[in-house]
Amino acid sequence: MAFRMSCAIVILLSSFATAADLPDGPGKITVQRVCGNCHAAQIVMTRKASKEGWERIVADMVDKGATATDAEFDEVIAYLAKNFPDTGGKTKINVNTAAAEELAATLEISTDLAVEIVKYRSEKGKFKSIEDLKKVPGLDEKKVEGKKDQLAF
Repeated sequence: MAFRMSCAIVILLSSFATAADLPDGPGKITVQRVCGNCHAAQIVMTRKASKEGWERIVADMVDKGATATDAEFDEVIAYLAKNFPDTGGKTKINVNTAAAEELAATLEISTDLAVEIVKYRSEKGKFKSIEDLKKVPGLDEKKVEGKKDQLAF
């Protein structure tokens, strides 16, 4: 179980830009050690969840192979819940400036599709509305509509 939990957290945090990007505090070193080899800070920093939500995310990572001790996972969950709490959808990303990784995490889409959004934006210009975003080939309009409260243009 510990091995699977560690791999899962590694997947969750795979785009850690640098350790300096994460907020200081208890658990930061454990998060870096357990998760930082596979995840970028930008990915985790765009996710927001309650403690229970982070527990579910970590459990999913364990199911995918993450490993660590139970105490380490508890420390990781506590750190993530404190530093990346659910804000009720108040935190928005700007689809005209967000990196592909941030778009993928927020919209819950593949990185390849998020790259297509960035490419579309580069070729066609800035998105002015959610309707413009829905024009990106391959993007699920219903999924985008469901995330509209998390997007800024």
